[in-house]
Amino acid sequence: MRCRPLMKPKIWGGRGLELILGKTLPPDEPIGESWEVADVPQGTSSIADGPLAGLSLREVMESFGDRLTPGRQAGEFPLLVKFLDAQDDISIQVHPDADVCRLLYPSERSKNETWLVVHVEPGGAVLHGVREGAALDEICARISDGSIMQIMRRIDVRPGDVVHLPAGTLHALLRGVMLLEVQEPSDSTFRVYDHDRPGQNGRPRDLHIEQALRSLHIEQAAAARIVPEPERREWGTRELLIDIRPYRMERLTLTGEMRWEAQAGGPSVIVVMEGDLALTWAHGDAAFTFGETFIVPPAVERLTLAPIGTRCRIVVATPRPGQ
Repeated sequence: MRCRPLMKPKIWGGRGLELILGKTLPPDEPIGESWEVADVPQGTSSIADGPLAGLSLREVMESFGDRLTPGRQAGEFPLLVKFLDAQDDISIQVHPDADVCRLLYPSERSKNETWLVVHVEPGGAVLHGVREGAALDEICARISDGSIMQIMRRIDVRPGDVVHLPAGTLHALLRGVMLLEVQEPSDSTFRVYDHDRPGQNGRPRDLHIEQALRSLHIEQAAAARIVPEPERREWGTRELLIDIRPYRMERLTLTGEMRWEAQAGGPSVIVVMEGDLALTWAHGDAAFTFGETFIVPPAVERLTLAPIGTRCRIVVATPRPGQ
């Protein structure tokens, strides 16, 4: 199922998704996010072609959810996958984890997320957690006086870098960075600082300081950047980027034909990150280009993937069974 993304205007967005990824953007709007695969109350993507063309992913799940995500309880598609283009600094924010949502904010949802950097302007970086030794009272004081960025960990990034953000991590994406984000299907975000700027309606956006402080994990000792170990295959290389309870992410570099293996009885989301990709299966074929996203249902038979040309690189995101 080739995906038609939902475009999200953001005050920190621009036109980079069009210039770099070839996305078709609505005119005269600063687009910050392209929701490639989305089925959440805040918006849903849709299907671009084939027999389900024109249906939203929500409609697909309502009609075919038992076949697309077999063994799961009826509900939403279990991943949210999107591109982000930060033409300005994004707000300092935190997402709640499952325990916080269950105990304090039952209307919110856990949001673990993983970033794969696509493009970086000179000086591009991300903020990930607070520096070692920062205490909660200092964090509170710096949120109050607007100096919170001074105690956050700044990480310079380059294309191909992988950064994981467990729920509870104070973080921000800084100007000049474009990335692919794979996350739990949630838009729960608690902002603590928004650079003293007006929102799209001309008024400052809401902050959620109390909720953020209750959701915050200040001890983030693990390295933010993930360095995967490539594994040679007859068709190219495989890199396991992350494997956590909500989802698994892999990066595959294809230099030859690969026979697809269904992922634990569930769907996979595949994003083309470099080059062009050819697919062939029992009842058809298709080609995908850089920046395109598609969903592979578990029942697809005799699926093969191959580069168009000498090489193609893709990211495969798969929800974990039962999530």
